[in-house]
Amino acid sequence: MGRALTEDGHEGARYVVTGPESLSHTEPAGIIGEEPGVAVRWEELPPETARERLTAAWGNAAFVDARLRAWESFTREPERVTGTVREVLGRPPRDVREWVRDHVADFR
Repeated sequence: MGRALTEDGHEGARYVVTGPESLSHTEPAGIIGEEPGVAVRWEELPPETARERLTAAWGNAAFVDARLRAWESFTREPERVTGTVREVLGRPPRDVREWVRDHVADFR
């Protein structure tokens, strides 16, 4: 999205940037493990534990509560996919598997 920072015509614009598909939280963890051939697991935390840890890390309890509500809602209704990357950059967005392949050394 660097073009939005370096080109005219984006002043005041607000973009929702997504990849090309909506994935559950567990699916990217599986892909991250598959590509480099390492064991990766997704572990659910109790909401209070997550709230405590994220508030300690981010320092903003209201923001943490909003994120936890949003993440919980994605278990019932998948996150929406937008066409923003194609519209702004003129190319399709990369999917998680492609991104992992580009960063596979970071996961070893």
